[in-house]
Amino acid sequence: MSFASSCLRYAHTDGYTGLLYTPKDGEFIITCGTDGDIRHWTCISDDDPRSTCLGEFVMCIAHTGTRLLASTDRNTVHAYTFPAMESDGILMRFTAPATCLKFNSGYTAAGSEDTNIKVLRGESAGNEITLEGHKGPVLALDLFPERKLLASVAGDGLLKVWNFDTAKELKSIEGLPRINSFESASLFGTPSFEPQRGEELAYALDKQIVVLNTSNWEEAYRLIDDQVSSNYSCCAFSPNGERLAAGTTGGEISIFDMKKRKALAVEGPPSDCNAITNLAWHTSNENELGFCDATGQLGTMVLSDEVGGSGEGAIEEAQDELLDGDDYIYEAEEATAADPDTNGEGDDGVSLEKLKRQVLNLDDENSRQSLASSVTSAPVAPAAVQLKLFKQQAAFQPSATPMDLEHRYLVWNDVGIVISHEDPTSGDGSIDVEFHDASIHHALHISNYNQHNLGSLSRSALALASTETTKLVVIALATAGNKEWSLNLPDCECVEAVVATSRLIAVATSSNFLRIFSVMGTQREILTIPGPVVSLSGHENSLMLVYHSSSPSPTQQYLSAMLVNINGLSLRVEHLPVPLTPGRQLSWLGYSDVGSPAIADNMGLIQLYRKSSNAWFPICDTMKQSSSVSNNYFVVALSELRQIIQAVLCRGSSYPMTNPRPMLQELYMQMPLCNFEMEKSELEDSLLRSSLMQVEGGEKKQKETAISLFALACSSEVEPRARELIESIGCPDLLQLAVKYATKRGRIHLSDRLCELLPQLEAFQEARKQQNLLGASGISATIVLPMTPNSGSQNGPKLAPKAMELSSAKRGSLKRFSNSPNLFKSAASRPLTPEPAAVIDTQENIFGESEAELMPSGKCAESSEQRTPLNSVNPFAMKRKLVDTGVIFGSEKLKLAKK
Repeated sequence: MSFASSCLRYAHTDGYTGLLYTPKDGEFIITCGTDGDIRHWTCISDDDPRSTCLGEFVMCIAHTGTRLLASTDRNTVHAYTFPAMESDGILMRFTAPATCLKFNSGYTAAGSEDTNIKVLRGESAGNEITLEGHKGPVLALDLFPERKLLASVAGDGLLKVWNFDTAKELKSIEGLPRINSFESASLFGTPSFEPQRGEELAYALDKQIVVLNTSNWEEAYRLIDDQVSSNYSCCAFSPNGERLAAGTTGGEISIFDMKKRKALAVEGPPSDCNAITNLAWHTSNENELGFCDATGQLGTMVLSDEVGGSGEGAIEEAQDELLDGDDYIYEAEEATAADPDTNGEGDDGVSLEKLKRQVLNLDDENSRQSLASSVTSAPVAPAAVQLKLFKQQAAFQPSATPMDLEHRYLVWNDVGIVISHEDPTSGDGSIDVEFHDASIHHALHISNYNQHNLGSLSRSALALASTETTKLVVIALATAGNKEWSLNLPDCECVEAVVATSRLIAVATSSNFLRIFSVMGTQREILTIPGPVVSLSGHENSLMLVYHSSSPSPTQQYLSAMLVNINGLSLRVEHLPVPLTPGRQLSWLGYSDVGSPAIADNMGLIQLYRKSSNAWFPICDTMKQSSSVSNNYFVVALSELRQIIQAVLCRGSSYPMTNPRPMLQELYMQMPLCNFEMEKSELEDSLLRSSLMQVEGGEKKQKETAISLFALACSSEVEPRARELIESIGCPDLLQLAVKYATKRGRIHLSDRLCELLPQLEAFQEARKQQNLLGASGISATIVLPMTPNSGSQNGPKLAPKAMELSSAKRGSLKRFSNSPNLFKSAASRPLTPEPAAVIDTQENIFGESEAELMPSGKCAESSEQRTPLNSVNPFAMKRKLVDTGVIFGSEKLKLAKK
């Protein structure tokens, strides 16, 4: 005996699908889905189910016996008479759509994406109890009214048990998957109370079903099915509590015997079955189970007498049925043994049993034992593991809302807003175009008789197309006369993505072609796309097209970007990979205000591509700036100059509503660095962003941030980090500021080491300038840094300088030196080498134990000619016996002159 699966039936569009059996008799199967319809099925083979549209989507349903409760797109729990499906009032209101709904013994419980749970007694609105404590969207819940218990699972990764009568939290369990929106969830956890006495609570966790004892909330045991290869997404007790069903993300279903705590034989899932989203037992026939998957399909499983399934239990059952009773094989053998003369031969054929004995060498006495041993010893072929790959993204338009909405944004960018309106009854529609700057163009109202569902807007043109037709329509905005032009694509090509820039119009077609036009309709280029199109964006003469570069893995998809740059009649194409975190999808594609490519995923991570580095950099995680994990930001535009991201806050959803119009918010960029609450990380973030992007006053900001980091390292007594920072930035001007700061703070050892870096940094800067000049001429250049001589062994340890002891006279001299206004004056007016008549003191003259006579001027000049920036005299090196001297920093070398 095993559970056999029926064929799957199409019920709703792709997305979360819910179902239930009507109470008492289970006369109807009722399903709901993302298409906004409620369907009544008399059975799984019903070819004409009754359908009722309740809105744009219906997230969950419940049945009271006389009324049907449904969660609609109005963020309410609405009641309808059954089966007439007439409106019968609103029971609950939330600030986001309700995601789960339960009715049991006169109590109605609903959880919402706004993280709240409400419990209502009776069937009339008012006096509901609100349970607050989750920090993520509520994914699933169950209640046991006899003991006033309610269990809920939310996107914050917690399972909470409540006493809903007192609104008190009884137990909180961690370890469940975290998710920030119900729409992107695939593991719901779905808690389920044992329906008879409520002594057990089961919930899905990874590849196991965890069962808790409700008396002490400790784990009682776990249920495991060895035939399951995917994680469990939901579970449900049968009405009598003797069985428990669980569905996985791979479309597999397990049914457990709760008394034996073993998995029953279950037929494998159909090949087209996807992640299970909901399970429901028949209310009167406990041998029937209904389920729905993430693609909107409905199926049932019924206990049958036929041998099925897999595993040791199924093999044992097969052997018992084969060896017990009056099998036709043994009847034939007995008949053959009773009549040995005939041997089963007739006039027209040969006995099969005789052939079996000849081939298998079976005699009459040992035939049963031999056959039984052959069945037992026959190897069982393992069930083929179906590898579930990550779902490939379909093509989408950046800053657009889904196509199945009646009122949707075709595009919302930094130029304007294009909104499409569609009447579902008549099929007529219209398009409204609004501009942020009225000086670009006045607002437009266009009849959508061509059923356009793709659009792109720039300061020069409005491009419209449809995925179902071959026609492209462009309205030029900055010209006089005939502003509109259109064309039809050849060979039944359909438009999958369209973009309009200030100078180009481009479309990606179903034939993997990228067709490029001028704003007024001249056909410029036609390119071949290496893979299926995902999205298309552009900026002036540049285009970026993202496509699938290879098949996805079980955890992520692999995307690549094709960067197209057009300059006159010349064209340059560059391919680069698009980095995506495993489990995420691309949600936005565009350019910054200075023309840098940028992308965003569905979890709010925004990345910027820097062409000079040939790398992607994460510049902002918008979810960290959200007050709730159920909120999302709909990205509109990105500005490098102002260091902001323009986005729309979507509370409890992924896309903004068209009415009322939401407000545009400005998010400050913040790179996802470690320990961001520390001052050091904030300064590092500012330094990184100013070096990566084209910021207003970027060079000045880099110096200010770098010297702040230098000062912070000095105050934290981490001088090696301060020196490392100045050395890594490699700016001589910054080095002079750092030396001055270190000297004023009395950190003489640090200033010594910084002074040693000046010749090296100047040489590096000069080589970098030469490299830039040669690179502009098409000649490759290599930076060669000067080698610093080592007095000791190269492999030996570098000893720290000896501590310095200063007298009062020396301190006064040092103070005058650090406060000298001419300390960092430019030495452009001074000669690069000392004059012959000048007297230059050597290190021995100034810092020696006994002062010697000054060298003659000729010898001094002779020795000064041999000095280079690598052996320049350091006023603070060697032994310090300070006299009344001053230091002058030149652009070429470090010089010491006697006053």
